[in-house]
Amino acid sequence: MTNRRKDSLTYREDAVATLEAHTDAVIREVNRLAVLAGIDVVRVKPGAAPRAVLQMTEEPGSHLAVRARFHPAYASYFASGSVVITLPEQAEDLLELLLAAGSTRRGAITGVVGSHGGAGASLLASWLARILSDDDGTGLIDLDPLSLGLADGVGLQSSPGLRWADLNEDAGALVPGRLSAALPHLGDLRVLSADDRGAVPPSGESGARAISALSQVHAHTVLDLPRDAGAADSHSREWLEWCDTVVVITHPTTHGLKHTQQILSNLPSHGRGIVAVNRAGSAGEVAALALELGDQTVLPVHRLRNLEQDLAHGIRLGDRSRSVTARDISKIALACQENT
Repeated sequence: MTNRRKDSLTYREDAVATLEAHTDAVIREVNRLAVLAGIDVVRVKPGAAPRAVLQMTEEPGSHLAVRARFHPAYASYFASGSVVITLPEQAEDLLELLLAAGSTRRGAITGVVGSHGGAGASLLASWLARILSDDDGTGLIDLDPLSLGLADGVGLQSSPGLRWADLNEDAGALVPGRLSAALPHLGDLRVLSADDRGAVPPSGESGARAISALSQVHAHTVLDLPRDAGAADSHSREWLEWCDTVVVITHPTTHGLKHTQQILSNLPSHGRGIVAVNRAGSAGEVAALALELGDQTVLPVHRLRNLEQDLAHGIRLGDRSRSVTARDISKIALACQENT
């Protein structure tokens, strides 16, 4: 079963999956698989109303088994009826069902794209993800096919964990919990980055699988998008389609604002655009830029002094939490959260 975007399925209930069981071995095995799938399984009493996407009931008998069925509201997407799965022999089959159920739920996804080269998209994406991770689990995905890696900015360049080069492009669906646990992390921030061995494949499929997986297990997922993501005919356009919010970062130049308008005009119908402006001047200038861009949300980003020296000395993006830059990016984070 394939993962689907948020707007593919409209039915919503409190739980992704429920389990009616009394045998400890069944409960342990289902919970183990649920951790891999990155979803919570809610225990229910016998005869409880079937509200969840996936409902599992322990089968009576000498063998450990569960009967699994999807809620009728999902009949258009998943098979109807029920199936009996023996554990642990058919654990992979149950994991597939759990992954399918998990694909109907995800956290907020924010994309960051530069309107031109040198706009500072990777810096903003990394710092924004760091701030969001202070409140909830956050994933940061490096989606620039030309990237050399963004783990350096958050001090994870030497940390153990998977990078893009370690992921098999033909591996199919990624298991959310397993992928998240295998990534380099700083607190509640998990990072999937390029390194000197390679970056995300440009076809779009591998990136989409990573977005789907990490967004299922994190409250926020931040995408560092390549510049061509805003073009209607690019492969990376598919990644933009996942975003609830797209932050376009630009310099306040005629060239930068023109490209910003083009990106904003190509946003997905469910997405909201926020413009972050480097080197903006007064509040009046910011207001004028918002008007010029069609009454968009425009927020300034002041450059942190001695940023390069900080990074060279091991100071991570977000460590200087009392700087003007940190306050600016915190306002962008708040604007992104208000859209979820």
